[in-house]
Amino acid sequence: MWQWCRANRHEYLNEQYKALCSKLRGYYQYYGIRGNYKLLEVVYEHTQRAWRHWLSRRSQRSHISWQKFMATLQEKLPLPKPGIVHDI
Repeated sequence: MWQWCRANRHEYLNEQYKALCSKLRGYYQYYGIRGNYKLLEVVYEHTQRAWRHWLSRRSQRSHISWQKFMATLQEKLPLPKPGIVHDI
């Protein structure tokens, strides 16, 4: 996720959002088995940190604070939350 966010930081936010949602949903579908929820949470949090970090690098003026990131992007463009998909 870190490398993808870095490579695609100049794309439009909606395009980044759609791609990140697709990647996370695919990850949850593949690894979403019982007993693996903590790992899914780690991936979700890592994706949030990576996205915020590389969006902050788009500007020379300042970075995006966590408060601004959570208030604006996560309310308008929320990433999918992890969940257990398969009960094996």
